[in-house]
Amino acid sequence: MIKLIVITAFTGLLSAPLFGCGATSGEMQRRALTHQQNSDNAAKGGQYGVADAEQRKAQDAHHNAVNKAMDEGKPIPPQTKFGDTPPPANP
Repeated sequence: MIKLIVITAFTGLLSAPLFGCGATSGEMQRRALTHQQNSDNAAKGGQYGVADAEQRKAQDAHHNAVNKAMDEGKPIPPQTKFGDTPPPANP
């Protein structure tokens, strides 16, 4: 019985990354822009460690957005840069 539970849990852990999250490339790019804005604000305030962490999150989110856009057959979103702001949230 314990063997069955362990096998089921192990199978679930291995298959979880295959499904990914349900976000679209646009939503992922919006996250990237939000992290970029957080990075810019932290750098302006002299919080360079926070700015670095947010910049890394922006790069990772943009990378995910690019991969998702290619999967969706959409144009590749531009790389985030200083001064970029996220678009307003959809209602």
